[in-house]
Amino acid sequence: MMGSVMIPARAGRLGMRGRVRLRVGLVPQSDSAALLVARDLGLFAREGLEVVLSRELGWAALREKLRFEELDGAVAPAAMVFRLRQGWEGGPCEVASSFLMNAGGAAVTLGASLRRAGVRSAVDLKRVLRSRHPERPVLAVDSLYSSAHFLLRRWLVSGGIDPDKEVLMAVLPAAQLLGRLQSGQIEGFCAAEPWNSAAVLGGVGWCPATSVSLAVGHPDKALVVRSGFAERWPEEHASLLRVLEEASRWCEEVSNRPALVDLLGSSPWFRECRAALRPALLGPFDCGDGNRVAAAELLRFHGVGVNQPSAEKAGWVLSQLRHAKLLGAERAEEGAFRPDLLEEALGVPEARLARAVS
Repeated sequence: MMGSVMIPARAGRLGMRGRVRLRVGLVPQSDSAALLVARDLGLFAREGLEVVLSRELGWAALREKLRFEELDGAVAPAAMVFRLRQGWEGGPCEVASSFLMNAGGAAVTLGASLRRAGVRSAVDLKRVLRSRHPERPVLAVDSLYSSAHFLLRRWLVSGGIDPDKEVLMAVLPAAQLLGRLQSGQIEGFCAAEPWNSAAVLGGVGWCPATSVSLAVGHPDKALVVRSGFAERWPEEHASLLRVLEEASRWCEEVSNRPALVDLLGSSPWFRECRAALRPALLGPFDCGDGNRVAAAELLRFHGVGVNQPSAEKAGWVLSQLRHAKLLGAERAEEGAFRPDLLEEALGVPEARLARAVS
């Protein structure tokens, strides 16, 4: 098992050796693995980067730290780039993304009470809702601006359920979802791993749908960076992109997955869900209803176009925001996704980047 090497925070913007100290935030989930791999395998240090990883409890705290320059960057839902740039809360904040951390990796999880009621699909849930009317079930996501919310809405709509009128949508930190499901305060949720596996392993939930069945290969988390940092420290930003590309490639390699599970499991940040790391990383992912999904299909860290923040992926995120009534018909400004900076950092023409094989 590989130990975690902590980099101590120091006062001031520069480290003791005059290097720029980068402050990067994350909410610990399986899709943030590349950051911990880069730190614990010494990839940041090898590139001459001094990186302080900041654990955040939820996306709201992370968003505000980006806004007030307490963080230079963060792993966050890809939609946060547009949310911050357009100033939907507190005025515009200049951020951009040149790297997507993963594709897929989420699932819809329902509680045992709904299964006892005969729910096996979204169509079954629609039938139960009719019998309960006007009572509405409470389903939860960790952010209205996350791919988990988009996927949950898509699953509900597939059964003829109006997400805005027939269910109550709660927003909770991901780490609270399992406890709220166990206590009966919510009847289901959609989240990134490992929280779905934690519910299945604990016998309190099962998964009627995953990223694979709802939107295979969808963009999920992005490295969101303050534009001022990328402009003032372009070499460091490019080095950060190169490190994350290498770490993501390492995470994707099947032969490295046991070591990856050990690395994440040794972190105190995953103490509450260590056993739940294995299904999505080693596979198979157990849906809890007899169905299984291969780990290689559920969660991708690297591969053909996975990490490229392309115009097509930006369009997907914006379309989901519009479907969720979180964004009007106005055209998003240019510059939110910057694949050109990833191209420059890796020395790979953009046209080839989308086709690059890991």
